[in-house]
Amino acid sequence: MSDDQTDEQHAYEALLQRRLQILKKQFDAGKVHIAEGLQVIGSLKRVRYAADGTVDLSTVDGLVRSMALAVEAMHDREEMKDSASLAQIQTEYFDFLEKNFGHFFKVMVERGLTPHNAGRALSRTSSTVAELTRNLPEFLAAIEGYWSAAGPIAIAHVEDMHDALKGVFGGDLFPSPEENIASKCSLYTDTLVLPDPFLRTKHMFERLGDERKAYYLIKHALNLLQYRNLACADVSPPIVVVLPDVSALETEEKEFFYRLGQDDALIHGARVFGRRFETFDELLEFCQQLDTIERAVAAVSEPERVLFDTEWEGSLPEQLKRATKMEAYSAVVGTTNPGVILASQALGRMSTSNELLIKARRLRGTPIIDAPTSWQYFVWKLEYDSFQSGEAEGLRDLHTVRGLQTLAANEMRWLGRVPPEALIEVRKAGALGEVRAILGKGVEELATVNPSNFHRTSDLVFDNIHAAFAKHQENMDALAAKKWKFAGSDIGSWIVVGSLAATAAATGTPAWGLAALAADQLLKAPKLREIPKSIKALAKESQQLKRSPVGLLFKYSKRGG
Repeated sequence: MSDDQTDEQHAYEALLQRRLQILKKQFDAGKVHIAEGLQVIGSLKRVRYAADGTVDLSTVDGLVRSMALAVEAMHDREEMKDSASLAQIQTEYFDFLEKNFGHFFKVMVERGLTPHNAGRALSRTSSTVAELTRNLPEFLAAIEGYWSAAGPIAIAHVEDMHDALKGVFGGDLFPSPEENIASKCSLYTDTLVLPDPFLRTKHMFERLGDERKAYYLIKHALNLLQYRNLACADVSPPIVVVLPDVSALETEEKEFFYRLGQDDALIHGARVFGRRFETFDELLEFCQQLDTIERAVAAVSEPERVLFDTEWEGSLPEQLKRATKMEAYSAVVGTTNPGVILASQALGRMSTSNELLIKARRLRGTPIIDAPTSWQYFVWKLEYDSFQSGEAEGLRDLHTVRGLQTLAANEMRWLGRVPPEALIEVRKAGALGEVRAILGKGVEELATVNPSNFHRTSDLVFDNIHAAFAKHQENMDALAAKKWKFAGSDIGSWIVVGSLAATAAATGTPAWGLAALAADQLLKAPKLREIPKSIKALAKESQQLKRSPVGLLFKYSKRGG
């Protein structure tokens, strides 16, 4: 045996000894229980100790080693969580932001500005831009360093909040700076999970000019500080939590979502152009030939699948022309070629949808979207997964279920403009608990629908949710009539008009890319060796849970409440 092999063997034996000691301590503490009749009981009885108190490894078989590995993982996870509470992590994060941007935030509040307006104003002052951009690399390094250490701990805490209905925000870099998304939906969820926007914008900071860098830095910081009181409130479960995206810290996860996005872009491209593509390179090569508005329009066979922004008006040629002139499209892609912009739009949107779905599954939460454009691509993503899942499993007529309401019709009233201070007081008082139960029950039922009985069951689920919201509508008048006040705010003023929609994919396994791995390469996906270890573990767990992907949309009507 070589020296390298000897060193490797010694290292493994030392690790195994640690695992076995942890297993014994957990047994002694009554934290490990084994059902009668399991084979591992006999294996444990055969374990012997050496004279020096260590375990005689020759008496330890594979069953005991596997059990020790599992118990070690649970033990280390609990120790990691004990090293810092979720509240401590959130408080330290927001204290850091307050230290760096608190004076800007105070001015913003005093002048009644939004983070967007404040960002624009400050980014037009050359001295402020110079100061912010000079310190930007150090600031971003500090943020990334903090989340590299604290992120896994915070994520573990949120994953283990098993009884909370968690809404995981997605579809954009961060919620709109024009409103507080927690005010919009935190009466309908227990905990709203927001992403760190600095990590999400890291790639943009590398390409933007100084003025735009300063704008995004200020806008993100001030927008985040609007959630400080909600994130740091002394309530359980927390109303708001800020977490890093794992893909922002681990390159292999980001690349994985990109590859999943390419697979979905092929399906979307086939719908848009009415022809099949075998690889993303083939799709891109085809789109590169569509180098004029006229050629691009002529190639599109399903124009309703071409979507840049739900608020854009005008014909397809007009919208394509607008996209080629917008920095958000042409600068990011690096070209004004309309065909390439179409392909890149599909890739970006589908990559984002995949990441949101997998992040929500990791956190045992439900995707929350408040941008109609992002919502439409999310729904298409679930539609494509349902179709492929049904095709592979021999199930017919699978599709994405209809929303509770369309964006254009049957708008309803709901509690969607709750002041943050009132939201905290409502939570502390335990008031309006039935509100969260309405969506909580429906989401759980949709997630566990049997695909072979999908239509009948989903219809029943939606009927139940509709009935609950019909009753909720009646309660709006009753609540307004009571003239209840929380933190000095009249509950009647919280009522808004808009759409609160839900969608789910009918799949036997969680489709969203993971089904490819969890169901024996059910869908096209990267080879096994290319899939990050964290994703493999999540896929294995998802295969056992058999939960379908579900999403929720919260959107105000333009005409207000």
